[in-house]
Amino acid sequence: MSDLPPSSARHYPLAMEDWWKEQVELSDVHTLENLHRNTSVLSDHFTIKRDKGFPDYFKKPGHLLAYGIYFHPKSWARIRYPILEAIKYHHWKIPENKPLSILDVGSGPGSASLSALQLLSTLNPELKLEATAVDQSPHALDALRRSHADLRSLWPGSSINTHAKNLRHRDTFFYSGKQRFDLVFLSFSLNEFFAGRPIEDVVVQLKAACRKLLKKKGLLIIMEPALRETSRNLRNIADRLLDEEDLYGWGPYLHQGPCPFQETGKFWCHEVRAWRPPNSMEYVNRRMQRKIHELKYSFISLSPSPPPASPSTEEHFRMVSPMSRMKGHFLMTGVASDGQEHVYELLFRNLNTTQKRTLRKMERGDFLKVQNLENVGKRLRIPKFEDIIQHFHVG
Repeated sequence: MSDLPPSSARHYPLAMEDWWKEQVELSDVHTLENLHRNTSVLSDHFTIKRDKGFPDYFKKPGHLLAYGIYFHPKSWARIRYPILEAIKYHHWKIPENKPLSILDVGSGPGSASLSALQLLSTLNPELKLEATAVDQSPHALDALRRSHADLRSLWPGSSINTHAKNLRHRDTFFYSGKQRFDLVFLSFSLNEFFAGRPIEDVVVQLKAACRKLLKKKGLLIIMEPALRETSRNLRNIADRLLDEEDLYGWGPYLHQGPCPFQETGKFWCHEVRAWRPPNSMEYVNRRMQRKIHELKYSFISLSPSPPPASPSTEEHFRMVSPMSRMKGHFLMTGVASDGQEHVYELLFRNLNTTQKRTLRKMERGDFLKVQNLENVGKRLRIPKFEDIIQHFHVG
């Protein structure tokens, strides 16, 4: 991971990995060799054996260390995709001549907020950054403060404040201060806050939070697991919020209407990104044998201000499937700026080696603009490689 540019979505600093390894080495009980036990328990807590009452997962030292080695790198990488997509593709403007403010809700040890600090510092070294992290675990927030202080070179010119609060209490949910933020993150925490509560409650709470917490051009980025249930719930929430006149979608889609998958029910909106885990994570995974070379998640990005408008057309789309090589053609599914799901194909003949290699590198989540589409049954054919006039890939 460390050999990638610091501005890459897939970059995980070696200094960050070494910091967590040092925390394990300082333990009298835990080692990388035995940390897989705590990692498995924590993984079950996050999925099949979810505890009631939104517990402090990091109260046990072994759980916090397991998170730092195994889960922290994935959470670090995931948040970078929607941030880079907003900045580089949708031209979201970083504030000039004033600090950029971040709120990380349910932050844990700061995977999302620290990653954003490092990424934004790299993109604009002169930028002042102010992060606020809210979590109910004082143990996780302590790790966040210490890592921020110890690794200052990754985010020079930044500051961080932490607040330990019970996030499920209505009076303190999110953030009870008066500040508004440029970026607000809920990274794998929304399902925790609203477990067992009706979607209507979630929509009301999120709408109030956007009104209270976001600056006029601020972004709320919500990330959830890629499971069918959580992804569809998140999209259901997004579709209801986008029915309101004061919120706009900045991702994942190019249109402001509902997700076409919600009607068919066959597929669901989620991301799958190829990724190279850090060595310490791979070491712990030797005993667990989990699939860790892909990042899977679903997300939505919302703002009180609209993104640059996209003409309603089938020629501009987001890939929502892998690029598949079938007999005689490449095939992919996209949700276009017309709000519809389409299947696109490109015939294999007449493609040179470089063009084939380029197509194979395209992945779910990429944006394409094409021209001269031909209707072939239920598919849209891209006549030749040169008819792909734009390709955007978060690298």
